[in-house]
Amino acid sequence: MLLWAASALAQSDEDIRRLVIQDSLARFQGYCPCPYSYDRGQQCADKSVYRQASGGRPVDLYCYPHDVPYWEIVNYRRRMGLR
Repeated sequence: MLLWAASALAQSDEDIRRLVIQDSLARFQGYCPCPYSYDRGQQCADKSVYRQASGGRPVDLYCYPHDVPYWEIVNYRRRMGLR
């Protein structure tokens, strides 16, 4: 347990952003969440939910590191018991 906490401490903001993106994509229900996703062997690109203009993208769908707000990083560290 102590080793796990120590490795969590060593995680950079960028590492946490990647984890938040992975979690976001795992929770997404449907096809083509991100432009780089694939559906039926083809890259989604402009068909992706992320790129759809009408209705906007879901607020909890993160495809790229710059999409992840800083408060998500803070919440992750808080959930892990880090400060």
